This record gives sequence, C-alpha cells and structure tokens, in this order.
Amino acid sequence: MPEEFDAGTRKAKNIMDSFIEALYGQSEETIPEEYDWFAPLLGDWEFDYKDKFIDGDRSRPQRQLKGEWIFRRVLNGIGIEDMFICPSRATRETSPQPDGEYGVGLRIYNSKTHCYDMVYACKSKFTNLCFTMENGILTGTVLENPNRKWRFVERNENTFHWQNITIQENGDIIVNCEAFGKRK
Repeated sequence: MPEEFDAGTRKAKNIMDSFIEALYGQSEETIPEEYDWFAPLLGDWEFDYKDKFIDGDRSRPQRQLKGEWIFRRVLNGIGIEDMFICPSRATRETSPQPDGEYGVGLRIYNSKTHCYDMVYACKSKFTNLCFTMENGILTGTVLENPNRKWRFVERNENTFHWQNITIQENGDIIVNCEAFGKRK
C-alpha cells in the first residue's frame, strides 16, 4: 500500500473515531426515567419487515424482508439515534429492493413538552415527528401529516413490534408496513 494512502486512511480513521467519541459523549442521564421510553430499544436488532398487504389483510403480506435496526444513546444522553437498514446488510445482495432504506433517525428529549422531537433521513426524504406515549404505545406523529404515525405497539428487552400507520377520517387504522424485531 502506498505510504500516502496509508497515511490518509489513518487520518480518516482518526477523524471518524473522534466523531463517534463526540457523538456518544459521556452520558449525563438527562432524560428522566419516566420519560426514557426508548431505553428498552437500545442495542442491535434484527427484524422481519412486512408490507404491501394483499387486500389489506395483514396476514397476507406481499413482501417480507429481513432488516436491521440499531439504537444508541447520543449527545451526552439527551438523544437516541437509530439506524434503519432494510433489507439488511446480510440480505441486500440476494434480495435487493429499489425502495430499500438505509436511514438514520435522531430523537431528542424535549423537557418542556415531555416528548421526543425526531427527524428521520434517508436517501430520498426527511420526516419530522413528535413521539409521545399514548396508552402504553410509543407513538410518533408525522408533523407534515398528523394522520400518519410510526408506533411501537410492543417493546421490551428482547422484542418489539413497530408499525407505520395511517388513520382514516372515519378513525379506521390502515397498517402500511410493520416490523417484528428481536435482539441480536
């Protein structure tokens, strides 16, 4: 390997190490325990993703994929960052998806409103949400369209069930897609 390439690689690695160190920081535990709703999700997950339900029947998904979801506490403990990878790195070669997502979310606890302000970004869009707890369901309302919601209907130390839903004008809920996760 040429010396200048090796030096550049080392410099890039040092810059990335410095970035990661600053991103994670030192946890100051600034989120009150009763509002630390994402704590059970911290860590590495694999999930089964389902969408494009045949005739709206959730037991008949047209598409099923394997994915990864990684959650970390960041910014000295005031935020939760996640990386959503679908299809997973292990399966994207064998199951490529033109609309697959490799996205990142950043949730910051808002002590004034006792919710989490969130932005999710992937290659084709940014989505802003506000996460609250509603009847034990961790619900993120899409700010541009409050009838759209992302929610964790179940979550514990080892599993989760996530849904992307639309609430119709008559109150009916349409599940657009969902993921069933288990801890790696």
